[in-house]
Amino acid sequence: MANSNNAIAIVLLVLTAGGSTAEAHALLDHASPDVGSTVSTSPDSVTLYFTDALDPKSSGAEVRNSNGDKVDGGSSASGNTLHASVKNLSPGSYTVKWHVLSADTHKSQGSFSFRVGP
Repeated sequence: MANSNNAIAIVLLVLTAGGSTAEAHALLDHASPDVGSTVSTSPDSVTLYFTDALDPKSSGAEVRNSNGDKVDGGSSASGNTLHASVKNLSPGSYTVKWHVLSADTHKSQGSFSFRVGP
């Protein structure tokens, strides 16, 4: 009976270990400006860093002001980084919404905010 219990335990361990690797997603690791931060002057761009390589054709981000108006000039992805260009953001709050497709075809999305000004 002990041998069959050991065999079952080994099979479960192998299945569990294999499953965690196959379910990896590109998660937001950090951003610049930092998530929830206040910056004194307008950044030139918003840069998001992910935990996995991104599919550039299926990944994007947008930056919106507190009125919901889009204020970015477009976004692009390369490697595990996503950039959204911005110009002269006025003092106030901004929301970054992102969606990515990782190289292993898993989708992730999210949002965060930052503030410009005092």
